[in-house]
Amino acid sequence: MASAKQTVAASAFIEFSQAVAKILPKDNVIERYLQRFAYGTDASFYRLVPKVVLQLDSDIQVRQVIKLANKYQVAITFRAAGTSLSGQAISDSVLIILSSLWQGIKILDQGEKISLQPGVIGAHANKALQVYARKIGPDPASINSCKIGGIAANNSSGMCCGVKDNSYHTLADIDLIFADGSQLNTADSQSRETFLQQNKSFTTRLMKIVDYVNADHALVTKIKHKYRLKNTTGYGLNALVDYSDVIDIISHLIIGSEGTLAFINNITFHTIEVLPHKSAGLFIFDNMDIACNLVLSLAQERVDAVEIMDARALNSVHGQLASIVNIDKPLNAESVALLIEISADTVEQLQVNEQQLLLHIKIVEKSIQAQKAFTIDKDEIEALWKIRKGMFPAVGSVRPKGTTVIIEDIALPLARLAEGVNDLQQLFKQFGYDEAIIFGHALAGNLHFVFTQTFASDKEISRYRDFMAKVTKMVAIDYQGSLKAEHGTGRNMAPFVEMEWGGDLYQVMKQIKTLFDPKGILNPGVIINDDSEAHLRHLKTMMATDDIIDTCIECGFCEPVCPSKDFTLTPRQRIALWRQKALLSQQISHANDSEKIALTAQLRALEKDYQFFAIDSCAATGLCGQQCPVGIDTGMFIKSLREKKNTGSKVKTFSAKVIADNFSAVSSIARLGLNTVATINHIAGNKFTKKSFKAVSTLSNNAIPLWFQAWPAGAKVIAEGEFNGQNHLLSAPVASNIETQVATPVATTKAANKVVYIPSCANRIFGCDEQAPDKRSLVAVVLSLCKKANITVIIPKGSGELCCGMPWQSKGLAQISQDKRQQFLAKVVTASEQGKWPVITDASPCALTLNQGEDSDNSATRLVIFEATEFIAKYVVDKLQINKSDECFMLHNSCSSEKMDQGRYLKQLAQLCSDNIVEPENISCCGFAGDKGFYLPELNKSALAPLKAQIPPGCQRGLSNSRTCEIGLTEHSGISYQSILYLLDQCSD
Repeated sequence: MASAKQTVAASAFIEFSQAVAKILPKDNVIERYLQRFAYGTDASFYRLVPKVVLQLDSDIQVRQVIKLANKYQVAITFRAAGTSLSGQAISDSVLIILSSLWQGIKILDQGEKISLQPGVIGAHANKALQVYARKIGPDPASINSCKIGGIAANNSSGMCCGVKDNSYHTLADIDLIFADGSQLNTADSQSRETFLQQNKSFTTRLMKIVDYVNADHALVTKIKHKYRLKNTTGYGLNALVDYSDVIDIISHLIIGSEGTLAFINNITFHTIEVLPHKSAGLFIFDNMDIACNLVLSLAQERVDAVEIMDARALNSVHGQLASIVNIDKPLNAESVALLIEISADTVEQLQVNEQQLLLHIKIVEKSIQAQKAFTIDKDEIEALWKIRKGMFPAVGSVRPKGTTVIIEDIALPLARLAEGVNDLQQLFKQFGYDEAIIFGHALAGNLHFVFTQTFASDKEISRYRDFMAKVTKMVAIDYQGSLKAEHGTGRNMAPFVEMEWGGDLYQVMKQIKTLFDPKGILNPGVIINDDSEAHLRHLKTMMATDDIIDTCIECGFCEPVCPSKDFTLTPRQRIALWRQKALLSQQISHANDSEKIALTAQLRALEKDYQFFAIDSCAATGLCGQQCPVGIDTGMFIKSLREKKNTGSKVKTFSAKVIADNFSAVSSIARLGLNTVATINHIAGNKFTKKSFKAVSTLSNNAIPLWFQAWPAGAKVIAEGEFNGQNHLLSAPVASNIETQVATPVATTKAANKVVYIPSCANRIFGCDEQAPDKRSLVAVVLSLCKKANITVIIPKGSGELCCGMPWQSKGLAQISQDKRQQFLAKVVTASEQGKWPVITDASPCALTLNQGEDSDNSATRLVIFEATEFIAKYVVDKLQINKSDECFMLHNSCSSEKMDQGRYLKQLAQLCSDNIVEPENISCCGFAGDKGFYLPELNKSALAPLKAQIPPGCQRGLSNSRTCEIGLTEHSGISYQSILYLLDQCSD
């Protein structure tokens, strides 16, 4: 039976919800269980499911919601990217997320400062600063995913940041919204004055706390001592002794407060200079004492970063490491590596710095087991850092199934680093954490240790409890270190804040919390928590469910590149929900009758919604796998689910096979249909056509696509044969017999004078864009470019029947996809005279699909299919005279190009043609996903939502290398997108 307190709370929540419904659009109030669970997922090992999720679009809405929460005493938690590791971004009450409208960036003082909204991803801020050779100070390993709001709220630091360049020390100004809805923008003198006038009681009480602390020499000494190290345990009490102005004190207290004191509406940082010359090296030593003593010496020199990694950490990434450092066997148990990076204004100064460091290293050179000497090669430096940054998820990827990976984050006095590591390793041994690894930021004495843990039994929970008791005492008492150096207190370390800071300063923290948030509505349970076992509550269960995804640790690194992230779900959320389905099924099997009813209803709702939110709306492009530190391709997982579903549908499989077996005829019908629609639209108008197709699509249960304005007419039929230039047929069509011959490696050289060209089905079906200035077919453009380079083009007879297989692959029809791929390869083996001539296709998704088949890793039988931009860049452009255009062009790097070569050749051709190329921010995949853009245009629209606002005035053309992508891009940009080859042909002689 509910208590009176619970009844009052439930009543207050209902009133709050009713009030919120009056001020927010319906779509911004998220109550569906699937979505609430999804947004309740962060990178920590805790799990809470919010009662409701509110998506807010503006600071006005933030103030309104905070005021309502304060009025009804309803707890609210602000969530940024959810990459936090200590449980500070989850809630079982109201979770607040920010929409995509919070990504404002303003460069100030020629890059000396940068003003950022909280939704900006850290790496995007740095990209905006690149032209000024500057960056923000914090550089967490998750910078490609985490957002500014979280970076500031957690006072994140990172690899090179140390203490001096974190958010606290680089803060210039901040715009805050407090628990009562009042606002303070420290950059605005009027706002400061108004705040001081209207909050005299607040500021007076705060200054009393400041005076109390500063009057006690022991407290001041302790605070200063604690912040010589990295420290994010508790509130930033250094603000009380570093500043005397009340506004400065308030603004710096907010840094690292984890959303428990105020909402960060905007923040301005002083930026850090990025020196132009950089080098890095990796050195592996015999033992920890040698490495740590070397760190003490290096700390006296000009060095940006020294990362330390123990033997287990190195062995967890042995495969990657062996490709860079000459290691042919696992390292011994005592080995330790240091990754060292330095930078300088000049090459000469860089070399001087290197030599100075090498003098220190030379002293212990007999202890060096292996090394990658200092290198200035950017790719090699990036590879070294990728190894370091991937260690946390790498351990997660090899953990026993069903266990959780835990990362702790401490700082020790640098002089006692080796001693502390040895003590930690003894604790690992004592408690049986044999897989635990240690790595971290050695210059700051900042260690991360990672281990795996199951919470499936009371015995295992007790093991974790006892281990944490020992660790916290060792760090906080024995070493006078920091229990949380840079990951924030969260729920994880809240029970131990008083242990680290002592009773007096813990009471000061409680007074600060009460002063800023008297009703306790802002992220309760985080930082200040009287429950001594809060770190053992709400533990996340990581069910083993599928080999493709079981290694996922739910870090969220994949999310920024997902085209459905603002539409339905992200890869991390798809995985977390799949695990939850398995967990609910398990719980139902062990539940009593009354529990079964509720759990079963929850499972049924989840299963029903999962089909659309997770499976149907996934673009399945696999970009997430490139971002994932352990390569988890959630798109592949979704395709496997589609395949399982289709296996049981004989009708769907049969109809798909009929289309595949009669593809040329189907393509002809599609062209005819497109031309018919274009004629009807020309006569009846856009409104009629769109409305008619919507009705027909609904009646057909979405079997017939939705029409939109960028739909092209049908393409003209392509001539087949041997060409030496545009529309100049040299010989009869190539024989159509299909032989299953094995291809030898393609002998492509600059002197190649023939190429086999298979126009993609998209360019055989869809005509050019009606807005485009050049209305030739892409085939004509390719022929024109090859003619200029004196290259004969072979379009084999029967090419109209060919397809790479991707349309069936993406729908989970693997066998049909493979059959079409093999049909394609057999045709081009014959046409290329068993690999004598290069083979190209004119769509990046086709080239990727053809080169990724099961036999693609066998170099003896591999036939490379060039995507047209790669072939043109390698074998044609050096034979052209290119005159750059003065026009501005938008450039879209398709996800398939990104996966093949990071868009290298597409970008290369664009830069050859114009110096005014714009690559929009926050768009990784257009979301058209083959033909999905025709049937689910909302995905395409959501993925391209940031595009239109980034098109410069006067820019009228866009460039890409995938016809279907170009259709969606044209629709949602308002300008014409075409293949980059059109521009190249226009600019070249």
